[in-house]
Amino acid sequence: MTTISKRNLVKGVTAGVIGIAGATLLSVATTSDVQAATTGTVTYEPGATTVWDNSDTPSPIRYLVKDQTVNIEGQKQHAGETWYNIGNDEWVPGKYLNVTEDGNTAQAQASKAQAQQAAAQTQTAATTTATAAATTATTSSTGAVQTAINAAKSQIGVPYVWGGATPGVGLDCSGLTQYALAQAGVQVGHNTVAQESAGQEVAVSQLQAGDLVFWGSAGATYHVALYIGNNQYIAAPQPGQSVEVESISSYFMPSFGVRAL
Repeated sequence: MTTISKRNLVKGVTAGVIGIAGATLLSVATTSDVQAATTGTVTYEPGATTVWDNSDTPSPIRYLVKDQTVNIEGQKQHAGETWYNIGNDEWVPGKYLNVTEDGNTAQAQASKAQAQQAAAQTQTAATTTATAAATTATTSSTGAVQTAINAAKSQIGVPYVWGGATPGVGLDCSGLTQYALAQAGVQVGHNTVAQESAGQEVAVSQLQAGDLVFWGSAGATYHVALYIGNNQYIAAPQPGQSVEVESISSYFMPSFGVRAL
């Protein structure tokens, strides 16, 4: 191995030399043995590359010239940069060495940058996919809610008929909600208790547009309507009345809601 002594090289080395303050931190960086990477060739041309010791007060030991080959015995990471141990606890910045790994030559710094870039691209792709999926799901849910509400509104004025399930002719309370949800792609039974299981139960205070709203205790409900927001719902009230928009009030307070959309 060719070596240039410190006393014989005074000028032309600054570009390959790091500051003493930066070198001080080398002694606390994490080190590891190198398995596949065994040799490195100096690539720096303008001057020479500094070899540093690993003492508590790091200092230059000697210098390496371009195309000089060294053995790699270990490596460490410091401040995002790879450093190589070339023996006797002597260290050289990885960016000035072309490292040979199992016969495949690759620039250490470039390899690391490529790995980081690939990881960043993977993360970005995953984030983009997740965001797109969430946006699609939200858009789909919003569209279904509006479809159900529009379907219920289209029946305003249709008379209440006990057991009615014919849009435009006659509907009872569960017949109205069954029809509205069906237009949004959700199939439910034609009675209030069956519709309780259409989704997740929510408190009246947590109702959102498109939720079913029930009167009576779970498993024994006797009335259902479709919540449309702003404290209002669409319902087929009772015999003698027609489908209409009503407001939640203490006079006829619902018991709970179910989020089916």
